[in-house]
Amino acid sequence: MKKWIIAAVVILAIVGAGAYVAYERLDIIVKVALEYFGPGVTGTEVRVGDVEISPRSGRGRLRNLEIGNPQGFSAARAARFNDVILEVDAATLRSPIVHVNAIGIDAPTILYERGGKTTNLDVIARSVEAYAKRTEEDAGKWSAGVTPKRKYIIDRLLIRGAKVTMTSPALRGQGVTFDLGDIELRDIGKRQGGVTASQVASIVANALVAKIAQRVLSNVDLLRKGGVEGAMDALKGLLR
Repeated sequence: MKKWIIAAVVILAIVGAGAYVAYERLDIIVKVALEYFGPGVTGTEVRVGDVEISPRSGRGRLRNLEIGNPQGFSAARAARFNDVILEVDAATLRSPIVHVNAIGIDAPTILYERGGKTTNLDVIARSVEAYAKRTEEDAGKWSAGVTPKRKYIIDRLLIRGAKVTMTSPALRGQGVTFDLGDIELRDIGKRQGGVTASQVASIVANALVAKIAQRVLSNVDLLRKGGVEGAMDALKGLLR
């Protein structure tokens, strides 16, 4: 009996230590989750340089988050987010619905590449949408004994200082680079009572693609004046 009691105490101590590490080192968990599950969402490689998240304050930071390019495209990556700042209501970190006060993405670099009849960002957006749709379908199949995926409500998401480089075979290896302008999204998931992480990614991806298309259409004259050989033909291809 004494041996069983000792064994039980040891097991409880290990579980307690594991729970403590899981709570205190959310940064490690987030980094591993992004790099492990991210490719299933985006259809590309996902890398994260550094993650810092405080479970007490709810503040966090991601550095050097890279989204790879889909197969069939030449560039090394589709996007790089040098600095992502998070402000989360710490009291909701372990809740079914996490309340995110703000997400700030500063000076990301995005490569908009045409390949065949589509673009790399369109391919990524479709992959994210497909994953989000599967998540919604799975939600309808959850039984009482299955824990649903955590959802999020984001008060404000701001992308600022983004630079976009467009390229295609018509540009012969050259690129047209321009400032994207700020993108601000508010009350993400509020109406739905929360959305999954993949649904947030889908919303952001679609907002980026729409903003790029809008920016290109409003700067055709500027690009023509730039004298980049093949730029106009490339833009027509990118926007088809």
